[in-house]
Amino acid sequence: MERIEIREIYMKELDRKRNIRVYLPIDYNENKNKRYPVIYMHDGQNLFDHKLSYSGHSWEVKETLDRMQKEGKIEGFIVVGIDNNQEGFKRLDEYSPWKNEEIESLLKRGIKDGAGGEGDKYAQFIVNTLKPYIDEHYRTLQDRDNTIVAGSSMGAFISLYIGFKYQEIFSKIGAFSTAAWFKEGELIEFLRDAGERIPMRIYLDIGTEETSNDDDPNFKDYYINGTIRIYETLSEFMPKERIKLIIDEGAKHSEIYWAKRFPEFINFIK
Repeated sequence: MERIEIREIYMKELDRKRNIRVYLPIDYNENKNKRYPVIYMHDGQNLFDHKLSYSGHSWEVKETLDRMQKEGKIEGFIVVGIDNNQEGFKRLDEYSPWKNEEIESLLKRGIKDGAGGEGDKYAQFIVNTLKPYIDEHYRTLQDRDNTIVAGSSMGAFISLYIGFKYQEIFSKIGAFSTAAWFKEGELIEFLRDAGERIPMRIYLDIGTEETSNDDDPNFKDYYINGTIRIYETLSEFMPKERIKLIIDEGAKHSEIYWAKRFPEFINFIK
């Protein structure tokens, strides 16, 4: 039995099909009575295989979790990687519940009607279709304490939305290099309104060299300051010991750096 399985699943909430990639812990096939916590992650193509990854470098999720389990640092996690929608800019549609019609990079490509707006249906897919499917087909720990959602960039954006909207399902969130700039005002307002109804643990990180834009010298700060503002917002209603913020000096917006910080996330949520 392979330890990274690929399955096609119908997303009834969005009326489309999608591949999911399921990583199984090193002892999954030997220990038939053991159940595992589950991390739901976005941009599934980028998690396990350098060849499939957008940047040519994966998150190295399998290598990291295998190593940490062999070293006795963790008991093991199941990771469910949901492939992104690679059709045009449809990835952005699924990763934000709010539409943004003012993205200059889209306008330059002739996309006049903006991006975003399908995030709520995507969240419903994970909660109402995907999680029940995973719980039925794999030996999972199904309670909220063992259900986590994580991603990077826009995947971090939608992870924060999903985790706070469905606090009865998720207890931990990993937000790597959050693209808060996409709709920061709406995200901040949503987090404040949602509050913390049940104790949660939130991992946030950001690099100091996430991106650059020669036409706008402040663009690089959109990532850094946006993440800091998210941290400050969460600190208004959450104990700071349950929020971890990492500012990675010199780190760029890349799977190379998310792979580097992934063990810190795992240590925080385990």
